[in-house]
Amino acid sequence: MNSNRNANTNPQHSIVSWRYLPQDLIKMLVEQTQSQMSQWEKRDAEGEVAKNRINDLTPSANRKHNPETKKVVNIVVGVMSAITFSAGGRILTSGLGPLSIPASLVIGGMAGVLADKKVMQVVGHSRKKGGTQQVLKDLDKQKQAHPPKNELGELFYQAQTGLVLQVEGKNLEPQPVSDVALALGLSGTEYAMSLGIVIGLGLPGGIVLNAIAASLPVVMLWTAASLQNDAFEMPECDRALINQYTSHLPEEIVQIEAIQIVGIDEEIALKQRELAYQQGLEVRREKFVSEGDANDRLKNWDMAEADFQMGWYAEEKHQVEKDLDEKREQRIFQLKAETAEIDQQYQAPVGTYSPAQMAELKAEWQQVKEQELKKNFAEDIQWMNHKYGNKVKHLEEQIATAKWRYSESETRWREERDSDGRDVVA
Repeated sequence: MNSNRNANTNPQHSIVSWRYLPQDLIKMLVEQTQSQMSQWEKRDAEGEVAKNRINDLTPSANRKHNPETKKVVNIVVGVMSAITFSAGGRILTSGLGPLSIPASLVIGGMAGVLADKKVMQVVGHSRKKGGTQQVLKDLDKQKQAHPPKNELGELFYQAQTGLVLQVEGKNLEPQPVSDVALALGLSGTEYAMSLGIVIGLGLPGGIVLNAIAASLPVVMLWTAASLQNDAFEMPECDRALINQYTSHLPEEIVQIEAIQIVGIDEEIALKQRELAYQQGLEVRREKFVSEGDANDRLKNWDMAEADFQMGWYAEEKHQVEKDLDEKREQRIFQLKAETAEIDQQYQAPVGTYSPAQMAELKAEWQQVKEQELKKNFAEDIQWMNHKYGNKVKHLEEQIATAKWRYSESETRWREERDSDGRDVVA
């Protein structure tokens, strides 16, 4: 079977359009079709959110840091923290004599490194959590701005949120209390020791300026942690997230999948017509009950219903015949376009050939290619005639049945009328 027969010009449009179908219509579809539609919506939702997240994360992930820069920052922060924390370390090492100062610097340095590490963890967790929360808020805003029209629309948003939680859910976990306590505790300790050093130096300006000056190491600690996180940690985290989202990127819809989508669309179109038929028949019924027939041609509801069916199925038949003509015309244009491209597709064979031989080889190849295109064209036209011909035949049978029902209903009405007339005469 030629792929052109079942190829959808844009299967993606179909998947999107399903989210706007009436819920009653979806429930009319067979369970297998509903399941297939749900799978496509989930795949589309995950592909879209994965693509968007990768686009958001790429600028940060592309940052390339210099390892030497990170070392310099760590050394500067470590030295400042070592000097600040050494004030408290002297108390602990006061009994070491000449070794007191080196030992206090070592203790201060270790405390500074620990403080820098814990502050970076707190800052990093806060940023990652905030980023993930913002993504979920944006999805919720999108849902509020475009509320789901049916269960497939709801599934679309659920699948997007589900993938974000699957990939980034760890970012929403509570920060360990120990990390927060150590970061704040060490920052407070560093401030207290810095304040003691500043007061001990007797700097002018009073307690307020001394307090401000003492906060400098702490401010530098948190600023350095923030800068390090932005420059070194976040790019690595974002690259890891991109790797996880990559496996969920939209995949190209292959031919067999496109055929499945076409089948779903055809079933939807059929159910749409059934629903429209039911709605149209109900409107006709209400009008007939309340107003009757203006021309007094339809004597009872059976005749009115059969009359509605004849008109409905005749219109359906006309539409099917029109669709067949359009499909044939499209296929003819496609054949012409494919035939015109044959010359561009030819690749000369490798070898030594005379100009005459080259021309003969090209002509033979073109002839084979043209025959192949004509064969596919003939098969497609035959398939269209068969498919749409069966539809026309089925509709003609329904029209004939409706005409028979109309005739039978009219005959019964006449018999009942004549019978009532004889009873009156008697």
